[in-house]
Amino acid sequence: MENGVREDGGVCSTETGNGGEDVYSCKESDASSADHLVVMVHGILGSASDWKFGAEQFIQRLPDKVFVHCSERNASKLTLDGVDVMGERLAEEVLEVIKRKPGLRKISFVAHSVGGLVARYAIGKLYRPPDGGSAEEGSTNVSTEESKGTIADLQPMNFVTVATPHLGSRGNKQVPFLFGVPAFERAAGLVIHWIFRRTGRHLFLTDDDEGKPPLLRRMVEDNEESLFMSALRSFKRRVAYSNVGYDHIVGWRTSSIRRNSELPKWEDSVDEKYPHVVYEERCKAYDKEQSEPTVEDDGLDELEEELVTGLSRLSWEKVDVSFHQSRVKFAAHSIIQVKDHYMHSEVLAAPSPSPKLRSSSVWSPMETTLISASHSLSVSWNSVSSSSSNRRFAPVSSLGFVNFALTKQLSLSRKLISRQNCLIKVRSSTDGAVNVNGEQIDDFILEDVPHLTNFLPDLPSYPSPLKKTQAYAIVKRTFVSPDDMVAQKIVVQKDSPRGLHFRRAGPHEKVYFKPEEVRACIVTCGGLCPGLNTVVREIVCGLSNMYGVNEVLGIQGGYRGFYSKNTIQLTPKSVNDIHKRGGTFLQTSRGGHDTNKIVDNIQDRGINQVYIIGGDGTQKGAAAIYKEVERRGLKVAVAGIPKTIDNDIAVIDKSFGFDTAVEEAQRAINAAHVEVESVENGVGIVKLMGRYSGFIAMHATLASRDVDCCLIPESPFYLEGQGGLFEFVEERLKENGHMVIVLAEGAGQEYVAQSWHAAAEKDASGNRLLLDVGLWLTQKIKDHFTNVQKIVNMKYIDPTYMIRAIPSNASDNIYCTLLAQNAVHGAMGGYTGFTVGPVNGRHAYIPINRVTETTNTVKLTDRMWARLLASTNQPSFLSCEVVQERVNAEIMDEINNMKITSI
Repeated sequence: MENGVREDGGVCSTETGNGGEDVYSCKESDASSADHLVVMVHGILGSASDWKFGAEQFIQRLPDKVFVHCSERNASKLTLDGVDVMGERLAEEVLEVIKRKPGLRKISFVAHSVGGLVARYAIGKLYRPPDGGSAEEGSTNVSTEESKGTIADLQPMNFVTVATPHLGSRGNKQVPFLFGVPAFERAAGLVIHWIFRRTGRHLFLTDDDEGKPPLLRRMVEDNEESLFMSALRSFKRRVAYSNVGYDHIVGWRTSSIRRNSELPKWEDSVDEKYPHVVYEERCKAYDKEQSEPTVEDDGLDELEEELVTGLSRLSWEKVDVSFHQSRVKFAAHSIIQVKDHYMHSEVLAAPSPSPKLRSSSVWSPMETTLISASHSLSVSWNSVSSSSSNRRFAPVSSLGFVNFALTKQLSLSRKLISRQNCLIKVRSSTDGAVNVNGEQIDDFILEDVPHLTNFLPDLPSYPSPLKKTQAYAIVKRTFVSPDDMVAQKIVVQKDSPRGLHFRRAGPHEKVYFKPEEVRACIVTCGGLCPGLNTVVREIVCGLSNMYGVNEVLGIQGGYRGFYSKNTIQLTPKSVNDIHKRGGTFLQTSRGGHDTNKIVDNIQDRGINQVYIIGGDGTQKGAAAIYKEVERRGLKVAVAGIPKTIDNDIAVIDKSFGFDTAVEEAQRAINAAHVEVESVENGVGIVKLMGRYSGFIAMHATLASRDVDCCLIPESPFYLEGQGGLFEFVEERLKENGHMVIVLAEGAGQEYVAQSWHAAAEKDASGNRLLLDVGLWLTQKIKDHFTNVQKIVNMKYIDPTYMIRAIPSNASDNIYCTLLAQNAVHGAMGGYTGFTVGPVNGRHAYIPINRVTETTNTVKLTDRMWARLLASTNQPSFLSCEVVQERVNAEIMDEINNMKITSI
């Protein structure tokens, strides 16, 4: 020990003058760069040493990020002086720490038991309204990013309570060791001040300071005493950890801020990494007008109902913990705090479902809470792993809080469990589906999309104006339910899991934008496609006619138009007839994506809804824009509308413009057929769109019935030898005197490149520039028949640009309307970072990454390709050894083992 500094494994601690303890990295560079103050507050009759183990763990994992102070100002019997007195002391202590450690920018609180109430009081005293202003009393439902304020001039990050009696300890099983016996509970309220003095009165709500309401009641509103709720709201996250059982000091309901009817049925575990976490939910802030259970119905008295209602006007992340498998479970009130390494080890000694759990810790969820919120301000810790790769609730950050990670995937038993204002993750354990072997299965997975409230948790909502519109006035069911989901697979076996689901698209009862505040923009990117103008028109008309939005901007020239061109004002009148034209009214371009420049422009122009129309590359850009918007904490909804004429977008049934392309391709095929039928040995080649997937060529072939052979990128072919294309052409010419070949532009590219010795090049979007396989194949067929001294009349038709430029047909016009309107509903409903499209005929909101992580291609093992082969009677080209080497071994096995018996 030197100058009072203690060192242990690279972690230094110094005892402060008031008995508290500063914990920090012994490495000077790390300690000097740490700008996040974590104040750890103990419970009743506790001391700073209670948090020593937890503080050291913070420093070991975030040595250059955090500076921890374990409070001691209210140690031992001083915790009996009352919540308000202790709160005043804690506030003074925090100010002293800040003065002692210059350079701090952020602040978080982690508090156990009564310490949580003390911390709530202290932050009310430390709160500084923005711009020196003041918050009005009763303004607990009004929240914007600009009105957050600071705590002692530091940015509030996390407010974490652990087994804290937020609703007090009076009656209704709030103190479990009283066994819920009303007589015991009433007697305790009368004598508690003899034991715990003034703090006891505050906990049992029996204090009466000069005729004022109880202190805990005063702390759920802003008043002349302090801006308690504004201070609590200012934190980026609020997290409540609770024991569901074996805590004989603080009941489950009071520590989790719930009514009796809201207490969930918990499972043995919802996460393998943290086996003691048995339930999690993320609760949004209540609106004032939302219905609330009556006091009589829920067993609460009026005062406790006011406490629940007041605290529920802020968003909370709630984590329920059970130590029912631990040898020291009866000390749950202390276990959840993890005071020392012995307690940590005892908890881990409990039976675990997997050996991997031996490395986890009870307090790790709190640790990741701090880390994830820090990460949102560009503070990261790469060694922390989340329980899923991309998941369920919309992202709090890229690291996530146990199961509140990016992917937003929920595993539920048989039924999606939800409650008002809550998104919940539960893993099936006892009453889910059972397969034929009697094994339990997790049968329902929801892959949800992000919501603005994930990173703006106090965002207010408003009743949707849709019901008042003329169009929806007579609709029986105007709004989709939060429980409506769309299954990705609709053909399942009776004992198989229900599988992956997406959130159903449609109008929502609550919106998160006032129509007069909306400033939307629309941009089209990438190549042309039938239907682009229809989507633009319907977004504008949908925003205006359904929601009363008057300000919609058009971004000209694709992504680069955000920062290099002026915008144009779009109104229903200006876009009234653009659907009758081909191309895009807004112009388009490839490339030009600069995320920072684009988001800077969005911010500068005051845009808060962005509609991005484009293919997979464009959607990847949309995902980057969403992530940057989230990082900056902007109230901006980013909605993607997938566009690719090739129909190669994953997950959705089809992309808009595809039906039009297939229909228009018939004209070219018909023309080719007329040409070759009119000459001797006529061979027609029609090249259609299809860079990586051959859907247009396949569907156009099936629709035409005049096509003799279809070549697509997914199905390799060869020219010479037995079973080759030349042999097939000779046979057809001998049989019919003519033939038509439909060719996708991406087919046979490796042959063309090899033949022409061409180097691979890419366009501005990063797509490979394709060589003209149509010209190449035309020449190859000519050369072959010249060599065999036979005359053929070649006819080559390339209608690709003609097809891209035409207006959409009736089918696509209807489809574009649904896409556009559902995108508008999603953005107004507060969803962001999503794309919209039909899944099994029902429109759904899909995370952008799901449609960009892979390309939709024709599967040679599906029956649709078999139908084409049966229709054209063309060879499959799979007998050649060279081709077989190019085909995935797994697919070849399927083909070899499969006998097609039906079409």
